[in-house]
Amino acid sequence: MASVSRINGFRPVKSITGSPYNGAANVYFIPASDSSVVMVGDAVKLLGDARAASGVPTVTRISAATDIPVGIVVGILFSGVANEAQNIPPVNDLNTPVYRRASTDRYVLVCDDPNMVYEVQYAGTSVAAATITANVGLNGQFTTTAGSTASGSSGQQLDSAGLATTATLPLKIVGFPNRPDNIPGDTYFSYWVKLNASAFATGTGSAGT
Repeated sequence: MASVSRINGFRPVKSITGSPYNGAANVYFIPASDSSVVMVGDAVKLLGDARAASGVPTVTRISAATDIPVGIVVGILFSGVANEAQNIPPVNDLNTPVYRRASTDRYVLVCDDPNMVYEVQYAGTSVAAATITANVGLNGQFTTTAGSTASGSSGQQLDSAGLATTATLPLKIVGFPNRPDNIPGDTYFSYWVKLNASAFATGTGSAGT
């Protein structure tokens, strides 16, 4: 059966050991100096400093296909943290659907476990079943398409271009969901990937196969 396109970024599923995702995440901060719009499901990278009021590391949405991420946004906070208890920004700036507005101070929750496996849609369409299965084990990169402020959905996918065995690529394809709406050869397809190169992993990643 032909599947439906559901681009919504990266969704944590399980650890590479097989343990299901339990919602674990750490708090990060995106400063108002950052003009990117950030959605749940977006990959983010470290900016290299911290929020002075809380000591929380700062991040920004990845901007290049081969950026090295720290993790994936799994939540947007509409309140302060620790010693910064006031809302950041005030509650009258709440937006629906939920996303981080451009140029707005905002705390976010990030799944930064380098061993986490994510489901993500593949940017290629109507790809032959033999190619879909042969891609498992290869490394890949991000698409950096902006998300939708109308739906709140991330626009990031696994790029169909640039799959290779190159060890420094940021993503590794480790399998795919076995579902009636995700059959190799379908118009749209989703893979399971993990971060091959991560800010918190050792080394530069492993070569694909």
